[in-house]
Amino acid sequence: MKVNYGATIPISTVDWHTRVSISIFFRACPYRCPYCHNYEYLSEPDIIDAAEIEKDIIKSKPFISSVLFSGGEPFMQIGALKHLAAFAKKNGLLVGVHTNGFYPEHTAELIAKGLVDKIFIDVKAPPDDVELYGRVVGYGEFEGVVGTPEEIVDRVTRTVDIVAASDVELEIRTTVIRRLIGSADDISMIARWVARHVTDEEVCYVIQQGLPENSMRESMRNVVPFDRDEILELAGHAHEFWDNIWIRVKDYGNEKVKF
Repeated sequence: MKVNYGATIPISTVDWHTRVSISIFFRACPYRCPYCHNYEYLSEPDIIDAAEIEKDIIKSKPFISSVLFSGGEPFMQIGALKHLAAFAKKNGLLVGVHTNGFYPEHTAELIAKGLVDKIFIDVKAPPDDVELYGRVVGYGEFEGVVGTPEEIVDRVTRTVDIVAASDVELEIRTTVIRRLIGSADDISMIARWVARHVTDEEVCYVIQQGLPENSMRESMRNVVPFDRDEILELAGHAHEFWDNIWIRVKDYGNEKVKF
């Protein structure tokens, strides 16, 4: 089994809140988000044997409780993802996947096979604003975006619906970037959309600080990130529609917002 491989963080305490994980990054993605800081994973492939990643998992196993697959977009390599997720489960580890939601059928397959415990879905923009969603994923700005904005929003919606209807733990996240995504209206619209598609009140909606200094779009690299107080204010707008709101800021980590 071959993997288009990005990188590994052997021990991470930030990628899966409450868990110590090994984080494995896959290359390739159907989006070209202007603020992407892993954009080097979008071009040249680096094909390795899955056995090399299995060795890394075994090395980290004494110190971790979970394996987290990120990217890039892990579901773009469903064969490799299934293989490595099965390996992790056989070794008694929980499995999480960070995804942009573009592959609902692959998501459903991983769930059906019992190979995933938590799925983190990036809802990049209000799905009710298809044009904005397209801009946030780089449609019309960068080559390589797969699908139209309408198709992308449909796929994300189906992915959220699939996970929300399953027994798999779900976290929904939005990365806020000044002058691109993160106005009060944007966040309110996303939270209202979440409330329409998710019934489990334990599902977290996380507003996370984007750090654009290494963005794919060079002109974005000098944009000042939203600070904690600004993100807390956005959380207040989200709370009009959803109760379980968290924020994630570099200098403060994960915080559940108390209202």
